[in-house]
Amino acid sequence: MGEQTKVLQKGKITIPAEIRQKLGISEGDYIKLEIVDGKLVLLPPNTVRNPTDLLVGLAEGIQVTEPVKQELRKAAAARIRKKASRTTQ
Repeated sequence: MGEQTKVLQKGKITIPAEIRQKLGISEGDYIKLEIVDGKLVLLPPNTVRNPTDLLVGLAEGIQVTEPVKQELRKAAAARIRKKASRTTQ
């Protein structure tokens, strides 16, 4: 990319139109700025740094009646039985 912009009074910069379009940044949007390894990183709106954070709490109140390993074994055995039945026909 390599776009260049000038720092104006009070640290204001203009983000070039092409970059704004690619990142989905519109007038009035809030963006997040971070310093990562000595570089300024601009995060556009709706950026999720760690998508697993969105999953927190989704499984609240759900109880597992059998241990997960046992469920996985059952599922694997069912797939093997299904495959075996296809090859014997």
